[in-house]
Amino acid sequence: MRPVNKGTDLGEIKPYENAQQPLRERLGEYCSYCERWIASGIHVEHKKPKNEYPETKFLWNNFLLACGNCNSGKGHSQLNLDDYVWPDSDNTLLAFSYDSQGRVLPNKIHAEPINRKIEKTWLALGLNKHPDRQINGQQVPTSKDKRWLHRQQAWQNASKRKSQLAVFDSEERRTEIVEMALQRGFWSVWMTVFQDDVDMRRRLIEAFPGTAKACFDENIRPTQRPGGQI
Repeated sequence: MRPVNKGTDLGEIKPYENAQQPLRERLGEYCSYCERWIASGIHVEHKKPKNEYPETKFLWNNFLLACGNCNSGKGHSQLNLDDYVWPDSDNTLLAFSYDSQGRVLPNKIHAEPINRKIEKTWLALGLNKHPDRQINGQQVPTSKDKRWLHRQQAWQNASKRKSQLAVFDSEERRTEIVEMALQRGFWSVWMTVFQDDVDMRRRLIEAFPGTAKACFDENIRPTQRPGGQI
């Protein structure tokens, strides 16, 4: 999950739907959770559900962007923000790992309290949904939930471009790879496939709007976010 920086706090926005435009400008047209590029139908997501927490319904610091699947997956029950990890407050790249089959998996390398928060986030957002239930906690997605398939396709595209780059490396080819990633989304998948290419990772961080640069050291290694849980 891409860690993001939403920029200056815009305070209260009424109606809250008006927050969509500045969110898209600052973060790009990507779901803040599954990272898909959403051409239309992207939602202003309330981290704390608006019906259960009306006092935060119009607050900028409660907003993210979400696709329909992630938005509905989290539900509308009461929750404590500190029981989860969030892309605008944590280095969520450290929270999950990705594989060639389109899976998102909790990255259980942290202290146990953090691992529990990561798994709770994984389940709440439906990031555990995959047709091949080989991993404990995974669930079969509905026929309308293609997040896993789109992640798998992004992995295949990224792997193909990486192989082509190994045969012939050029500035033009690297620029084309970044442009393709921007068009398709799934930043974390591209970052994983190019994990050994510091230049490509730097380009991906720079290219995707709102990526939280404070979550990386000078060698583009992910580090704990200042003030975050991870």
